[in-house]
Amino acid sequence: MNLQQAYYEQKFEIAFRSAKGDAFQTFFEKLMGLAYKADFMACRPWGNKGDRKNDGFLKSERRLFQVYAPNEMEASKAIKKIKEDFEGAKPYWDKHFDKWVFAHNAIDGLPPHVQSLLLEFEKANPGITLEPWGLEELRLIFRRLSLIDLESWFGFAPSDETKGDLGFSDLQVVLESIANRAVPTSQEVKDVPMGKIEANALSESVATLLKAGMAKAPLVRAFFEQWHDEALGERIADSFKARYLELRSGFRPNDLFAEIQAWAGGDGRGSPEHELAVLTVIAYYFERCDIFEEPRKAAS
Repeated sequence: MNLQQAYYEQKFEIAFRSAKGDAFQTFFEKLMGLAYKADFMACRPWGNKGDRKNDGFLKSERRLFQVYAPNEMEASKAIKKIKEDFEGAKPYWDKHFDKWVFAHNAIDGLPPHVQSLLLEFEKANPGITLEPWGLEELRLIFRRLSLIDLESWFGFAPSDETKGDLGFSDLQVVLESIANRAVPTSQEVKDVPMGKIEANALSESVATLLKAGMAKAPLVRAFFEQWHDEALGERIADSFKARYLELRSGFRPNDLFAEIQAWAGGDGRGSPEHELAVLTVIAYYFERCDIFEEPRKAAS
């Protein structure tokens, strides 16, 4: 996975995790529209007829979609939703679809009894395949997108060329922004040895972003060595430690990384140069290290 791919995949996962309710349907339609263009037909409610239990239709695959994204996935409500939507779709769309997809936002997948229901419905309706689609299924669709599509959705991404051009001025904006913030009382965070990415269960895309930042991390060290304020590096380290400890218990590993990334980026996020500067600073403190957990020592 290259740097651009990793950047966009992280953006996609953040968008998936944060979208709930109608926002998730908008996210789903955006993804499918970019991936399949005119082959995908979104369906909106129409007067008192609603959408006839159709949240989208993929013509070439005769695939009908129903989208479900509550704030909290409860098995009983999911089962009720599946029953109502599948049975409600058949009278209006049965001549047009062979595959019915229940697209959902459950991070860890659907409970087994919900999946069992889908299998029972499939057995009772020969000729129709029922499928649950979550993060990983949608990720495969996301990987179909062209670079132009990705840029139109998430803006420009840092690249290997951006990495080669990164300089002190790019770092200074990020470092000074962090240094100027108030630092809460911090707790000790031990140095982190090898194997930290694996120990923190960070994804391949986050690992790629960190490794890209680490390639330029010596530039951060050189910046501090030349900066007029000798204490700047440690003040920023305290800020990172405090922010990490504040967030640590409330987020999954990839989400925690994204929160640290957003915090470090401040108000100036957007350009590829700034995004890579943020990654470089995070990688410096990750490797040093003041944020994220160290691997457990092997038992003797």
